[in-house]
Amino acid sequence: MSIFENYYSKPMGYKTVAKILASLTIILACQEAVAEIKPQQPAPWELSRQTLVSITGESHYSPDEFADALGSPSFLSLVESLKPKATPLIKTFFKTKVHSHLLDLDARFAKENGLGKRNWEIQSYTFTYRSQTVDGREIEMSGRVTFLNNKDGKPHQVKTISLHTHQAFLFPEWAPSQSLMFMPLKALWDSAVIEPDLQKWGINLGIESDGGGSAIHMARQLADCTVAALEIMQQHGVTLEHKGYTTNWGSSQGAVPSLMFAKWYDTQAPQWFKDTLRLKSTFCGEGALDMPEFMEFNYHHPELIDPDFIVLVAYFKAFTPEQLGGYKPEEFVPQWYLDTKIQVNGRDYNLLETASYFTPIETGPFSKKMASFDQVYSPDMFTKDGKVDLNAPKTRAWLSCLKEYNNLEGWNPAHKVYIAHCPKDDMIPYEVAHNLYKTIKNSNVHMMSVPFPSIIPDGGMNPHLVVSFMVQVYMALVENPADLYQIFKPTR
Repeated sequence: MSIFENYYSKPMGYKTVAKILASLTIILACQEAVAEIKPQQPAPWELSRQTLVSITGESHYSPDEFADALGSPSFLSLVESLKPKATPLIKTFFKTKVHSHLLDLDARFAKENGLGKRNWEIQSYTFTYRSQTVDGREIEMSGRVTFLNNKDGKPHQVKTISLHTHQAFLFPEWAPSQSLMFMPLKALWDSAVIEPDLQKWGINLGIESDGGGSAIHMARQLADCTVAALEIMQQHGVTLEHKGYTTNWGSSQGAVPSLMFAKWYDTQAPQWFKDTLRLKSTFCGEGALDMPEFMEFNYHHPELIDPDFIVLVAYFKAFTPEQLGGYKPEEFVPQWYLDTKIQVNGRDYNLLETASYFTPIETGPFSKKMASFDQVYSPDMFTKDGKVDLNAPKTRAWLSCLKEYNNLEGWNPAHKVYIAHCPKDDMIPYEVAHNLYKTIKNSNVHMMSVPFPSIIPDGGMNPHLVVSFMVQVYMALVENPADLYQIFKPTR
């Protein structure tokens, strides 16, 4: 019996948690392409052997303290607003999950340190590290690493390393460096969980623009974060055991960057990095797509603009005019985007800046006013009948840029890759994810259909938000991507 079969049979099961929290996830990376675009692949980058700048915080938890620390104030507050008195139920769920691992972990550590008593704890460190922005600048970014360790300083070998590229956020404190959200639960499998904030989040919120338009740079930021996290682990006597391996996880907006990291690992990563990590498998859920193809889908379906318009423009400012085919980011939006001012933290920003540097909370009131793409994009990106012109020079420049920095073609995966997507997702069509699957398909690549929870009534919640949350929790609770292949329905 799988761990989820256990939880489906209990009152506080996974489906109940999904129902309570599903509308809390904010999503998505929006992008696409026209068939004749043939971009140049950016030059390979060299991974530094040392990227750590500083440790900015550390926490030591007993199992019960760890369960209590999961989540964030804004997260739990939103839960309460949706379902009063739900927080104790969620805390009970977390604590039950933690306790389900204790016997195995006690035995593992007793064998390692020769002690009969519980002499281990969960340690979590936030840190800064050197990496590169989408426009090529070297800056400091932030991240988190969480692992189990002996209390007395004796060395410990973890079973696995888990790399996590996060989804889009509703609140700044959902960033890994700010809170313990779901994925640190994977530490209970005796896995070191490494999570970059990525460009814009953590220490760079309000300073750096959203880098989600370049999966290549997000993959680099993950790799640089991993090097820094490994150094912190070594400082505290924690290494990957001889038979250990690494798994790579991403969902929704983090799905394409996790795939790009897998491609880079297979095709360009230095041997010393491969020898250290020993990547075994990659999982991406509810977000695997070809960026330009998906953007083109949006252009053909303006009825989806209401929840998504901000992410349709949030990536422009991360790129230079040279990367954008000679156009400035401001040239892609209508004038009212530049004239509309929003005050954030006592300072005025125009709407384009706000969408780029901050969370959807600040721009939320404007999303309700969006009814057509001519309110989102520059007038010279449309046909005479008001449709987005895929042949307009500016439109083609944008799609070409997205293709160049998100191109997963030409990759023959050398390790297991699992793609999961829900057929009922109306924000990212199943066909888009399946098309990417066919693009990279070989004997190592597998695709799964994620069922929409029957407990959620049709039309009651956005399917993408529901399933993205569901996948996020699944990732946190299983040990390997292959475990999900036993839960979701395989497709061809």
